[in-house]
Amino acid sequence: MSPLTRALTGENLTFDLAGQIAELRQDESYVRSGRVGRTLVKAGPLRLTLTVIAEGIQIGTHHAVSPMTLQPLEGVLRYRVGDDEFEIGRGEVLFFGPGHAQDIRALEDTALLLTITGEGPEDSDLVSGAEAKAGASSRAP
Repeated sequence: MSPLTRALTGENLTFDLAGQIAELRQDESYVRSGRVGRTLVKAGPLRLTLTVIAEGIQIGTHHAVSPMTLQPLEGVLRYRVGDDEFEIGRGEVLFFGPGHAQDIRALEDTALLLTITGEGPEDSDLVSGAEAKAGASSRAP
């Protein structure tokens, strides 16, 4: 569905996540850069984005002005907090505040839901990188 014709807010929105993931993996940006995202909901301070990331792609550190959650639907992500590294996979949810998770990398082809809440403009590499800067990332060998 085109970004111009799909609703981002409403009383009740339902999404076929498997279908959305398959569609995103065929997207030209994903094929070219290894990552792409689609905002599913944007209502007041809430933003829910479905993001797909190819194995080996590093997102980097997020720079949002509000806390976030990452919920992998498929695959595994590795991230760093300070000097410690952690992994998160399907069935887990990661909550972190601005600047806390660093060097986020997909260890496998990954699909995740990113939830951001808070007022003000967001500058998250997970959102802006996936949606606005899809060509700036490169696939790992």
